[in-house]
Amino acid sequence: MSQSKITLLEIKQALKDSRFRETLPPDLTEEVHKFLKNPACACNLPLYRKIMRDCGEQLRSYFPSRELGNIEEEAKNMAENKFSVINCSVHELEEKLRKLGVGRKQIAISRYGDQVTVVVNELDIIY
Repeated sequence: MSQSKITLLEIKQALKDSRFRETLPPDLTEEVHKFLKNPACACNLPLYRKIMRDCGEQLRSYFPSRELGNIEEEAKNMAENKFSVINCSVHELEEKLRKLGVGRKQIAISRYGDQVTVVVNELDIIY
């Protein structure tokens, strides 16, 4: 049975727990305070990577049944795009968008008359 890996998103969740933050080295204190002021900011990504790279022991003790993920692999997965294109009339657009399913997506829409072209990028990561 393979163990699931600790991802950058799980590190973000762990940073919200004071028990985990207390185990981190003092040189990360300033960055952790910036994270706490704005946890949704994508600017915290370097902090997550630094914790994954330098704080393996703390992560293993906080997530005892998980194994530490690979930073490069995680970054590669985050950079992956899954594009799809929808061409339809304005009146059909809502139905077509609902068929995409749940999850976060980036979209760009272009309209000419009652026809629309929508480019959809499905996102696997939440910042």
